[in-house]
Amino acid sequence: MLSFKHWFILLALTITALLVVSACASAGPAAAPTAAELPASITLTAWVQANQVEEYRGKNLVTAAERLTKELGGKTTVKVEATIDAAGWADYKKKALLAFEAKTGPDIILSGHEDVAPWGDNGYILALDDLIKKYSATTDNIIPSLWKSTEYKGKRWAIPQDTEARPMFWSKPALKKLGWSDADINGLPDKIKSGQFTLQDLLDTAKQMQDKGVVQKGDGFWTRWGQGNDWYEFYYSFGGQLQDPATGKLVMVKDAWQKHYQFFYDVFNTYAVCRKDIIGASSSKVVYPGVTSGTIGFYFGGIWQWSDWAANYIKDKGGEAYLFDTIGYGLIPASTKGGKPTTVTHPLVYMVSSQSKYPEIAFRLLMLASADDLNTLHAVGSSHLGINKTQVNYPAYANAKFLQSTTYMLDFTNYIPNHSKFSVYDNITWKALTGVASGEMKPDQAVKLVEDELKAQVGADVIFK
Repeated sequence: MLSFKHWFILLALTITALLVVSACASAGPAAAPTAAELPASITLTAWVQANQVEEYRGKNLVTAAERLTKELGGKTTVKVEATIDAAGWADYKKKALLAFEAKTGPDIILSGHEDVAPWGDNGYILALDDLIKKYSATTDNIIPSLWKSTEYKGKRWAIPQDTEARPMFWSKPALKKLGWSDADINGLPDKIKSGQFTLQDLLDTAKQMQDKGVVQKGDGFWTRWGQGNDWYEFYYSFGGQLQDPATGKLVMVKDAWQKHYQFFYDVFNTYAVCRKDIIGASSSKVVYPGVTSGTIGFYFGGIWQWSDWAANYIKDKGGEAYLFDTIGYGLIPASTKGGKPTTVTHPLVYMVSSQSKYPEIAFRLLMLASADDLNTLHAVGSSHLGINKTQVNYPAYANAKFLQSTTYMLDFTNYIPNHSKFSVYDNITWKALTGVASGEMKPDQAVKLVEDELKAQVGADVIFK
């Protein structure tokens, strides 16, 4: 039996414990580290893929680090070691995956938004919703529709770095030689926009160019030279769908794929307006020199190619001024009269590695790199569209004629899916397309191949319509 003295000691200890618990409860959760608690120096690593006109993807991070150091009161110096990689996307992504697996990946990595799904599933990158909410004063300025490209499984995993459109380009001199008036040529973008100039009209015009000797045989309509997102513009134009919004599953619309493959069978075989060796050709040695010469009737590509062409292919002819005189551009035409034209937008995004020791610092740096002035340096220099709502009025962006004349295309755009198995879907549909282009496969055979292989390789993750 406890003595009075022992009861008194026990009571005192109990009261003390209760006071400690109460104090902890009223204090709430532990506060995030303050600037004073950060080390004197932080060095972040960043990997970006960029050609010579896209280097602000990396340079802007260095400038943002200087701004962040000032925001932190100079008590912590933030530096960025930015690796700007001009390798092809396949090699770049292979390098990234190997680094993630070896736990040697960078703090920040730039890639296409489609990598959000597989990299998120594998734990390579962090979901950013809490930080996006915490820093809403700046994140709210990003164009709302662009956040969609960062979403996967109800979370946002990235920050948009740039966006673009993928237009149809055409030779103004070729249309002129065909008998089109200046008014006809200058009015073509609006005619496409209203659905009055269709994909069939494009085929017919390209064939007329060849038949009348305006362009060489096979130069009426050049396609993309390899696998890529551009091809899906036509699938969308024919009523296609790639992802079900309710379930997130991939979608195969068989009728749309049938029309898609029939169109390209006609392009390469029936009308023969595209050389078959364009698929597999070098973009830098064959495609871009051909298109910028003005001797190719039509070609579909991306707006970022405009700056590349001006800087690296026709600089001696007058650069961008020559392009405006020689190359026209508009949306991908509708498949039916009065139908809706299309384009595809493929935002590149910055992601924060799950291996980063300072994810919030990395996030803050990325938001500073997304400021109007820095993102405009990239947008104007590389012919990409801006990411911020206020950027359209930023002087350097507002005075960029090409960007201002293509921004409307975002009203007609589509995204490729954020789905961990989309690469399988893409490989299968591309395999069928190459068969159709070569003439070794008919459109109905291509559709059957796609359906059979999707069922075998993707199964329940695809909805067939």
